[in-house]
Amino acid sequence: MHSKATVILRLAAAATVALSACTSGGVASSGSQATASAPSTRPSRELPANGAPAAAASGAIDLSTISGRIAFSGGSPGAEDVYVVNSDGTGLRKVTTDPEAQFDPTWSPDGRRIAYRYQKGTDFMTTDIYLANTDGSGATNLTRSAGSVDWGPAWSPDGSRIAWNADRDDPGGGVLHGFLMNPDGSSATRIPADVWVEYPAWSPDGTRIAFMGQTPEGTENYEIYVMNADGTGLRRLTDSPASDGFPSWSPDGRKIAFTSTRDDCSISEGPDCKTTGDIGPYHTLYVMNADGSGVRRVTDKFAQFVDWSPDGQYLVFSPGLNIVRPDGSGLTSLDVGVGEPEFPDWIGTAR
Repeated sequence: MHSKATVILRLAAAATVALSACTSGGVASSGSQATASAPSTRPSRELPANGAPAAAASGAIDLSTISGRIAFSGGSPGAEDVYVVNSDGTGLRKVTTDPEAQFDPTWSPDGRRIAYRYQKGTDFMTTDIYLANTDGSGATNLTRSAGSVDWGPAWSPDGSRIAWNADRDDPGGGVLHGFLMNPDGSSATRIPADVWVEYPAWSPDGTRIAFMGQTPEGTENYEIYVMNADGTGLRRLTDSPASDGFPSWSPDGRKIAFTSTRDDCSISEGPDCKTTGDIGPYHTLYVMNADGSGVRRVTDKFAQFVDWSPDGQYLVFSPGLNIVRPDGSGLTSLDVGVGEPEFPDWIGTAR
C-alpha cells in the first residue's frame, strides 16, 4: 500500500519538471528575435566527443524556406489550449476550446489528428489522453482512467499505436510506467520494462522508445533511457548530476535532442552557469548521438521541450517557439501571439 503523501510526492517530483517551464517563459530571453551565429563554412555533421561547439552555418534562418506545421500548447497555466501554426509563423489555428487544460500535443503521422493531455486545471492527478481532429472536432477521451494519471502521448511513426506514461497498473501508486494503445484507445498494455517512464519518444523506424526516468525513483533527478518498443534492451544514455529529459529523435535516427539542467548554477561551477532566480532550475538544449555519445550544448537560451523539423535541419524548442540549427546557429523566435507556447511537435505537410 502507498500512502497518499508518498504518491503525491512521487508524482509531484514528476510534475515539477514540467511546471518549471510553464512559469518561466520570460527567463533568459536575451537577444533579438532573429540571431545569426558567426560565419562558418558548413554545419558540422558529427557531434564532437569532447562537447565543444560544432562549426556553425552562417546567416539567420529564413523562415520562408521552412516547411511543415507545428502543434503546440499555450495559454494561462491550468487553461491551456492546443494550437497549430505553419513553421514560418503563419496560419495560426486554435484546435481545442474546452475551459480545462489541454496541452502536450502529438501529431498523427498523416497530420489529420492530434492526441493531447487533458487536465482539470492544475490538478495533475486528474489527467487523460484525448484525441481530436486538427479542426478540433471529434474530441474523444482515449484513456478514461479515473484514479490514475496519464500524460506524455507520442504517436508511433506508422500510426498504429500511441505510447504514453501512466500509473494505471497501480492507480495512485505514484510510479509512472510506459504504455501502448491503439489510436482508438483499445488494447492498452504496459510496456514490460521495470523502469520509470515519462515522456516517451519513438525512434523514426518505430523499433525503439527513448524516455526520461526518475533516477532514483521519487527524486527530481532524471536521466534519458532507450529501450526496444517491446520493453527489451533497456539502456541508460545519460549519466550526469543534472536532470536530463524530454528526448526527441532526429528524423534519420542518428541523434537525440534533449534538455538538461546541467548548466544551472546549482550543478555547474562554470563562470557562465545559468539561473532562473527562484522558479526552478535552468534548462538548456543539448544534442547527442543516439548511443549517448557526443553530447553537445546547442544554445544557452532557456529550453525545456524540443522537437526536430521533418528534414532534420532545425530544432524547435520552448518556452516560446524558437527555431535553431542543430549546430546552434541562426536562433530565431516565432511570435504567434499566444501566451506561454510549450510542447512543440513539428510535422511535414498533411498527406
